[in-house]
Amino acid sequence: MSSTSDNEIVPSETIGLVVEAEIVPERMDDFLEMIEKNAEGSRAEAGNLRFDVIKSQDNPNKFYFYELWKNGDAVASHKKEPHFALWSEFKASGGTKSSVTNKANGVFIGN
Repeated sequence: MSSTSDNEIVPSETIGLVVEAEIVPERMDDFLEMIEKNAEGSRAEAGNLRFDVIKSQDNPNKFYFYELWKNGDAVASHKKEPHFALWSEFKASGGTKSSVTNKANGVFIGN
């Protein structure tokens, strides 16, 4: 099943990303500044349905990002945005101890 209009959300076409990132403690201020810009920029994108950043209760240096995108084209477009580049540059500069991205498709999508 595929989208019949630009505004219709087809759950099976959505792309959910759950990123688990452990931040180098000395880079925490840089991270928080960067991820706020990334989240705000991502939320402004036409294909973004959700972008949340949450902090682990067990590890003050571990964060989870929950992103929901309308479809694969929206994710591809997102990866070309300057605010996405901030995350890539932060990781490349050694700001993370680890970063794992889990990718899924929607089944039941709420608002």
